[in-house]
Amino acid sequence: MTASILRRCEATLGPRVTRLGAAATAVGLAALVAGIAFGFATVSLGTLAVSWLFFAGVAAAALAFSAAVRCSHARWVHVVSPVAEAGAAFFPFALALLAVLLALAGLWMPGAAAAGWGAGAGRFVRDLLASALLFASGRRYLRHARTGDGSNSTPAAVIYLLFYAAVLSLWAIDLVMSLHDWAPSTVIPPYYFMGAFLAAVALVALAESVGREEASTAATRQDLGKLVFAMVIMWGYLLWSAYLPVWYGNMPDETGQLLARWQGGWKVVTLGMLAAVLVFPFFFLLPERTKRGRKTLAAAALSVLTGLFGEHFLLVLPSLPVHLDAPSILLGACVTVGMAGLFVLTAGSAFRPRGDAR
Repeated sequence: MTASILRRCEATLGPRVTRLGAAATAVGLAALVAGIAFGFATVSLGTLAVSWLFFAGVAAAALAFSAAVRCSHARWVHVVSPVAEAGAAFFPFALALLAVLLALAGLWMPGAAAAGWGAGAGRFVRDLLASALLFASGRRYLRHARTGDGSNSTPAAVIYLLFYAAVLSLWAIDLVMSLHDWAPSTVIPPYYFMGAFLAAVALVALAESVGREEASTAATRQDLGKLVFAMVIMWGYLLWSAYLPVWYGNMPDETGQLLARWQGGWKVVTLGMLAAVLVFPFFFLLPERTKRGRKTLAAAALSVLTGLFGEHFLLVLPSLPVHLDAPSILLGACVTVGMAGLFVLTAGSAFRPRGDAR
């Protein structure tokens, strides 16, 4: 963590948030090292993978949201860009953490050690190279978007959007689908990158709701509320598409991945995730007034973000041989807090309020 990041974050988010973020990052790093050293590598690295998939996905999706808005020449691009484009500051750290996850795959990914060094090296090179290309194309898009009025950024935006869909699909294949022996569901890659896009839209809506009152309008909040509502429906459709063929087509080979998330404590997490991401936002955002209200839109966006974060635990941990006792839960929670702190610090250091020419 460099001093310049802390200084820039303190200038935008304030000293209290910066200190909390730095402390959380330190706690997370200590928990990760302790977990690996004292025999909790699977749960520590598994939780790191969960948090990485969420925050790296949100960072990439937020920039994709900005690119999509610029491609469509939406009039409220100035609303999206400050928050959405700040997430790109997380890219270098995301790449470094991905290298850690892949280099230590034998400690947490089932079958990685038995597969041999060749398979691990191939996955390492493939994922790092693809991620580096994604992040580089994102940086290129940002340079074009921040030059002049950003009107010449459309080609770079289109290229980034194509990389976004392809690379996040690869993340879903190598970090989610490869963790279990059950027959894979081909819906998982689009389900993952569209879920990340929903999280990015919800993050922008949340920031717009809790930001400065003079910089937020009811019309803009209504637009964002409509977009959150539409993306929730799209996410629900993809989730249903993962379930319907297994049930209606009577494909027992694919029931394992569904049943694993419908047993024990995971059933509670699954029900909570469905309520937070789909049921509550769908009915809550139906009226116009809840989309336009600051507190109501913030509540819906926060519900979506919380539910999607829980959903990432469902994507990864049920496929791992982990025993969730008290030490494992504590270590996992600390690693999660550390990743959240790192994301806040990096995104906060790059945040540019509207009209700020820095």
